Amino acid sequence: MKTSKKKISSDKNIFGMVSTASGPATEAGVRMLEKGGNAVDAAVAAALCLGVTEPQASGLGGQTMALVYLKEEGRVFALDGSSRAPFNVQPMKTPEKPIKFGLKSSTVPSTPATLGYLQEKYGKLSFAEAAEPAIQAAREGIIVSPLIHRLLKKEEEHLRKDASIVKNFFKNNKPMPTRATIFQPELANTLETMVKNGWQDFYIGTIGKKIVKDMKKRDGLITDADLCQIPIPVERDVLTGSYRDYDIYTFPPPGAGRVLVQILNTLEGFPPEMLHTEEAPGAVISALAFQFALTDRQRVPIHPDYFLQTVNKFMLDKDYAKELTDLITKIGRTSLQEKFAPPITSGETTHLSVADIDGNAVGITQSIELVFGSKTMAEGLGFFYNNYMSAFDYKNMAHPYHLLPGGKPWSSVAPVLLFKGGRPKFLLGSPGSSRISTSLAQVITRIADRNETLDHAISAPRFHSSDTGKLLIEKSRFNEEVLNALNITGFELKKRGAYSFYLGCVQGVEFPDIEGGEFFGVADPRRDGTARGPASLKIMEGFIKNEDSDRLQP
Repeated sequence: MKTSKKKISSDKNIFGMVSTASGPATEAGVRMLEKGGNAVDAAVAAALCLGVTEPQASGLGGQTMALVYLKEEGRVFALDGSSRAPFNVQPMKTPEKPIKFGLKSSTVPSTPATLGYLQEKYGKLSFAEAAEPAIQAAREGIIVSPLIHRLLKKEEEHLRKDASIVKNFFKNNKPMPTRATIFQPELANTLETMVKNGWQDFYIGTIGKKIVKDMKKRDGLITDADLCQIPIPVERDVLTGSYRDYDIYTFPPPGAGRVLVQILNTLEGFPPEMLHTEEAPGAVISALAFQFALTDRQRVPIHPDYFLQTVNKFMLDKDYAKELTDLITKIGRTSLQEKFAPPITSGETTHLSVADIDGNAVGITQSIELVFGSKTMAEGLGFFYNNYMSAFDYKNMAHPYHLLPGGKPWSSVAPVLLFKGGRPKFLLGSPGSSRISTSLAQVITRIADRNETLDHAISAPRFHSSDTGKLLIEKSRFNEEVLNALNITGFELKKRGAYSFYLGCVQGVEFPDIEGGEFFGVADPRRDGTARGPASLKIMEGFIKNEDSDRLQP
């Protein structure tokens, strides 16, 4: 077995922690904490900056979901920032295949509304302060990493059809080479307009008018009616569960937290020593648990607005998980004779995790769906339109995520907060569509069952098994015994490189065990991320230090 390693970005700090998939975005979050902002301020700043520095994965033209923990209130909630299908969609004229490219593939962007809402309601700084690092990055330019160059090359055929993309992301009619600088002046102008006029300008101001004009010009579906009904995010109750001695808080529908809960419920039925995925028994057990959970989610989709009222919550039920544990134990293998159409699995996303000195925490997962979204850019505005129209069901009108006017797309996000002994211990999240829950489950079991450190658990070898029996695996990092066992079990192995871009990118924060202790942050080596905490904190005007608790109090 090959043992090649990749450098891991990690940090320890008593003032808080920021972990993102982009160095400049991490620094943006750190700047907010150093200015006296809280975890919300840092998360919003990092999220806005990611739209500039990781444009292939997120941006103003996409959608954003957040898991928020407010320590003083003792409250954890999910912020559902789903985008929305345009009202112009004609239900009786739904195409046979999902719309993946061009302006018609874009839903109404919700990221500006979600980040604006989060900042205004729960932040301590202004939206202008949070947007400053993103504007600076767009004006001064970002360095093309090997990853960004590779993805530009991969999507070159589609991207070169849009003149706005070619202007900023191509040089001499070729994708920008590694170490070149990409300048995004149009995006900087858009962000500055949102700062000057308020983030609502994206929908009901000059930016919104430009979006509608662009849609009319290039045959898109989004209209004034779509933008005037601003997609304000919904605060939802989190899903709760447990694994060993950890309490779990994760994302409800339309997210995929219930997949993560079912996987962990199933694995909990096995002794910890059996769940080492670098050994044959653990690999097979985990792969089957992944397959069962993804199949169950596809078999019983749940509409987010009705989830809390439904009596059918079997994916969260430990008794049902015990049945799956027994099945895996007795049979040792399964071919799942009853097949279901697989969910959308090709989406591209980014995740960030932030915690502040007061113990507040925010995990944000945001996306424009596929790599570079619709492969089109908003003319004169500098952001990529999403292609979430590809994330709907197109065949069954009774499906909760069937393509209907104003409908919400299916999502696989599953940011998770783990408590231990009544205190937050780990904040984790990942991109990767259906691979999100399986990536997070592997990190969690390594922490809980093998007592591995967060950096080791995140950088460890990883695989993903789908409901169809296909298994993506970082093949060079597993031994032949594991590969043979998975083959014998009936999985179709698909080789991925070491530290594969496609097998998630977990950004994690570990909380201190005691007040005043060190936070520990880790950025997954599978992408360009970093983790860092602030060097110092500024006590904001209007806040005083409580001598008893050492917390900032109004």
